[in-house]
Amino acid sequence: MSRFAWILLLPLITGLGWGRPVQASSWDRIGTYLRLIQSAGVEALVAKDCPQGLLGAFHEGRQALLLCGNNLPDDPAYIWVVLAHESAHVMQFCKGGPLMPPTVLGAGMDAARRLEPNAFHELKLYHSSQHHVEAEARLVQALPPDQVQALFTKHCANRLDR
Repeated sequence: MSRFAWILLLPLITGLGWGRPVQASSWDRIGTYLRLIQSAGVEALVAKDCPQGLLGAFHEGRQALLLCGNNLPDDPAYIWVVLAHESAHVMQFCKGGPLMPPTVLGAGMDAARRLEPNAFHELKLYHSSQHHVEAEARLVQALPPDQVQALFTKHCANRLDR
């Protein structure tokens, strides 16, 4: 996606209200998105024995996206946010690097922090080399489901079954 296109998305990202991201409201929507992810060759797994606090993960080597069922509520809106976040990491893998340039990421983070000062507080839990990819995933998880799916289709197009 071009820098210009990301700049166009920033008002949408920041207009969502960081504490209230637009979420999938049904299990069907989550299932449809999981099938798209699987069509890119990524295994979707649900674990019941994740460490406390871990909600999900993407393992590049195994090509597996993990949702931690034991730490997630039975709420499709909540699960969508975790799925969108982890799928951003899949997109980064498909693209072979970050989804957006540092200046656009910085602008998105600044705008999100104005709405929610602690929006990126958890980044300090990660090594500094992971800050960019984790911040991108947090911005992606705040996008409406249609846009998350469109980004996935764009960045992982060469891996999708047709």
